Amino acid sequence: MINNYQKSEDHDVIIVGSGPGGLGVAATLEGWHPYLSDTLNFKFGPNIDNIIRRSQSDLLQFKPSELLYHNVRPIDFFRRYHHPENYSLNPDQYKIKFSKIKSLDWLMITSGKPGGLWNEVPRNQLTLGPSYWMELAHYPMKQFFVDFDLDRDPNELGHRDDIILYYEKFVERFNLHHKIRGGEKLVHVDKGDNERRFKLIVDTNSSQKVYECDYLVFAVGPKSQPRKLQWQDENNSFISNNYTYPGDYPGDSCVIVGGGRSSDWAATELYDAEKLVVYVMRQAKENHLRLIKDSLHLPYYQRLNVIMNSQSNRFKIMYDSEIKRFTDDGNVTVIDNKSQITSEIITDHLIVEIGASANYQLLSKWFPLTLISKRDNYRFQLMQMVCNQSTFESVDIPGLYPAGYLAEGTGLSVIGFHAGSYLIAGDIYRKINKFSNGE
Repeated sequence: MINNYQKSEDHDVIIVGSGPGGLGVAATLEGWHPYLSDTLNFKFGPNIDNIIRRSQSDLLQFKPSELLYHNVRPIDFFRRYHHPENYSLNPDQYKIKFSKIKSLDWLMITSGKPGGLWNEVPRNQLTLGPSYWMELAHYPMKQFFVDFDLDRDPNELGHRDDIILYYEKFVERFNLHHKIRGGEKLVHVDKGDNERRFKLIVDTNSSQKVYECDYLVFAVGPKSQPRKLQWQDENNSFISNNYTYPGDYPGDSCVIVGGGRSSDWAATELYDAEKLVVYVMRQAKENHLRLIKDSLHLPYYQRLNVIMNSQSNRFKIMYDSEIKRFTDDGNVTVIDNKSQITSEIITDHLIVEIGASANYQLLSKWFPLTLISKRDNYRFQLMQMVCNQSTFESVDIPGLYPAGYLAEGTGLSVIGFHAGSYLIAGDIYRKINKFSNGE
């Protein structure tokens, strides 16, 4: 079927996804390259210092494999220059600065808005760590707060609205919007028909397009393929596929299905909104309690812990359990998988927060892919693509670069994966041989 499509346009590089992983690569491909203003006070050792000094004016020009030869992971090198301390620096203290060279021929396609997953989290969601952990080095979070007169401390947890606004302003600051095609959903990647390496089939609101490119930055995010329960009906208004805000759920009661961070947040916020909450999860009680204990440095987990210990008759957790069936009039049947005992619950809303996974089916032309499991302390887990640790190029698909959460060797946070942007962009610049054509 896809062979009947006509090619719409082609570019050297196409980025799929507008989350922080894709945006970091986009700004760097636009020509905003890191350089070091000072190498005297932060050293890895004489061998690394010599490598840095040769390319101090543009850190993308040295080959990251040289760092690996000296047992320094390239992503760690850039991360440590970006975050040398365990607190937010003033913008003038950053050792990494940015200067503009000539942009590459790149385009971003995305079905969402800048910020990726942050546009889909609950309306009052807070970060898991300090808000500066969410920044891209091109634009310090503290500078963003100053620029927009926001009375915030970047060392404190950040609110969803501030994080989304930051990414929106990041796009404006580096003039990326003219190369971002919103409302376009990737449905398949194939091998190119003509001179280009990749062909991308894209659905838009009114038509279908084909793009071709030589380099593909795969930044679709860790939740690009939503999970569904077997009995789940997308068209049933009684069921919500993700939690938003208490006011969106009229009535007195809610059943929540989940067991992860988002469902913990939903259960806490709905209880505090005076709802009767039944929280159903398949995992064992000890696993959930371990996560809460490990998360008590976060105020919203402190609150959940208080609720769970209150023995309130408005809050019930059903461990080792799952939904067996439901009816449109709000009757939910829950089965305890240990005892096989079923319970009938009458509720106003059924909220399903069971997460999602990375949509590697988009790359089925190259199956089987080499993947590796990654998880963090907050029950966030996904399969990452194995890639060259000097460049983040996939070991399975030449010219394809997993970005953000999807790349092997990155942490499951912006602070953990952002530095990969430089490895990806630097490798593409080298392959296109554009460094010598700087402005």
